[in-house]
Amino acid sequence: MGVVSIIVPVYNVSEYLDRCLESLIGQTYRDLEIIVVDDGSTDGSETKCDDWAQSDGRIKVVHQRNKGLSGARNTGLDSANGEYILFVDSDDFVDSKYVELLYKKATDTASDIAICNYSFVNDIGQQIDNNNYTSYTSDAYMDGADMLLLFENKSYKTFFDVVWNKLFKRELFDGVRFPEGVSVVEDIAVMPILYHGAKRVSVIPDKLYYYVYREESLSHTKRSEQEDLDIRIPMMEDRLVHYLEWGIKEISLLHITHMYSMYRRRIGDYNDRLHELQREFRNIYFKGNYTKGISFSRRIKFALGAVSLRLYDRIVALR
Repeated sequence: MGVVSIIVPVYNVSEYLDRCLESLIGQTYRDLEIIVVDDGSTDGSETKCDDWAQSDGRIKVVHQRNKGLSGARNTGLDSANGEYILFVDSDDFVDSKYVELLYKKATDTASDIAICNYSFVNDIGQQIDNNNYTSYTSDAYMDGADMLLLFENKSYKTFFDVVWNKLFKRELFDGVRFPEGVSVVEDIAVMPILYHGAKRVSVIPDKLYYYVYREESLSHTKRSEQEDLDIRIPMMEDRLVHYLEWGIKEISLLHITHMYSMYRRRIGDYNDRLHELQREFRNIYFKGNYTKGISFSRRIKFALGAVSLRLYDRIVALR
């Protein structure tokens, strides 16, 4: 069995930290390296990290000045020695078979990424509903291009976007790190790169990760639509560069439709960029073949986009 490194960024979560780490040391899969990165905590979490390391030799603690979630994850990646990587946020917790079942799926199917489903819970662990999160229950495996299409498919909210419900082959992170200085949605900056590097990705229907909804969590801070667009659009521009470089026609087209819609909603004069996106869309549409078999309805939508992305955006908005 290979060593699995679990990276746990910690920042002022003293109330939740014991439950998180207890769920990790209680894993049925025992060959673990648990890297706890104290990101400059001031609420006693830093002491708890050291106490847990004294109680279980598999726990390794790194203390650093505050760098944010991305910086803490990057420190964990730099310290990891395992063949596989997992991320667990320190206010969340996991099922006792979280590692075992993901590892088994990855090794049985020779997958570079294995994904599980999750439960959305409150502070005391009771399951709650949330329409912003969507599960994917197919017990299947796919290639990287399949995953990029699912990533760009906005019907699957969060499931394919985040890193915390996924087991990764260590090599996928060679040269890949989270963007520091970004306080939210940092996962979506790296997931496309990881999917593209994966030859095979597996999904299991089991709900093994418990995502704890906390109102005070940074990811749940209410942002205006314009603030959200200011964060997401630069990431989408970076992603488009990758998609064009990789030459996957249908993913580039789908991504441009999302970018066009966002620029239309952003306050300011972005007509020049909208015209550029229309030209780019047409250039891609009339060049080369689709990599994957896409639905007839998707082909019709792309044909409409080649005529007018503005019309495409209006029709999609009406659905």
